[in-house]
Amino acid sequence: MKIDIQNLQNIEKIDKNKIIKCADHILKIMAEDDVELSLVLVNDMYIRNLNWKYRRNDSATDVLAFPMRDYRGLSGPVLGDVVISVETAKREAKKRKKDFQEEFNLYFVHGILHLLGYDDEKPRARKKMKAKEKELMESLCNSKV
Repeated sequence: MKIDIQNLQNIEKIDKNKIIKCADHILKIMAEDDVELSLVLVNDMYIRNLNWKYRRNDSATDVLAFPMRDYRGLSGPVLGDVVISVETAKREAKKRKKDFQEEFNLYFVHGILHLLGYDDEKPRARKKMKAKEKELMESLCNSKV
């Protein structure tokens, strides 16, 4: 697994080793351990601009994913890009009385699942994605990653 991490925010100190361990753990479980992806860490304004540019949604969001694979047949080692608003993760962790790293990992897992073809637009697909997300988060917690 290869991961390129770009930290474009200064809201929270980020432990890149924890990110790498998280990605490695998740991708091994998903049988995708020989892949590449990039992770971009941003603030709310940055992700809001991307959300508008690519989804025509004029609001900040927690995570965006830009898959490089075409699930109609194209495959390859490059999964795509995950963009996480660290500002949102910090705010939501505080609001939910959760650890920042746990909230961040949730967003990262969610983004990776999108890169792997999971979708949360329709109820049935959302239910399937949420179940996989829960399974992966429990596995992360149990492994102490």
